Amino acid sequence: MNDFEALTAWIQPRHLSASEVDGYRTNFESRPLRVLHITDFLQADIAARIARFLGREATYEQVYALYADYDEERVAADVWRIADKASRYYSLGELTGPDPRFRLSPNLFTFLNFRKMLATSAFKAYVSASTGLPLGDVGKRPTHRMRRGDLLGPHDDRFPGRRLTFIFYFSPDWKPDYGGALQIIGKHDECTEIEATFNSFLVFDVTTQKSHYGYLEK
Repeated sequence: MNDFEALTAWIQPRHLSASEVDGYRTNFESRPLRVLHITDFLQADIAARIARFLGREATYEQVYALYADYDEERVAADVWRIADKASRYYSLGELTGPDPRFRLSPNLFTFLNFRKMLATSAFKAYVSASTGLPLGDVGKRPTHRMRRGDLLGPHDDRFPGRRLTFIFYFSPDWKPDYGGALQIIGKHDECTEIEATFNSFLVFDVTTQKSHYGYLEK
């Protein structure tokens, strides 16, 4: 069994074949703005369980931040709302944990095991093979919810030692006219728009872009 076969419990097998992975890497490396967006990525039952947990069984704290020198400044909601629009960094829901009524939910356990999978050598090897770039420490793996009026302002995700950023989308009822697409701006101001398609996986090279951002219509 190779590293990719070890992921079949999570990822749909067609995305793990050698020919498909080679194709993803060729596609990724051929673009000046290196972006790979794979739809219908996880096993259907896995994606559905994670979506149910995040959509119905989880709790979130609405958080707000303004731009600060080389970082962000978390502020109260009233401070954020009266701030100049250009200084607003983000407004979104940050996962705090399960609703107490669902602490024994099988959907919660699926979500927790999914997060563990993202840190495995098998998943790292898969992302590296699909992009041609090494995937190191996957970090804290934050989970966010965006609702109408929320936004994620322009930023570049560049930190020492970071080359790749990846995102999973788990909104089964999402429609393009809701907004929420991620806009990735290249070094020459070219723009790639990534729709927040349910059960899709996005990975991009932060060194090939100026910034990325997204927002939901009110």
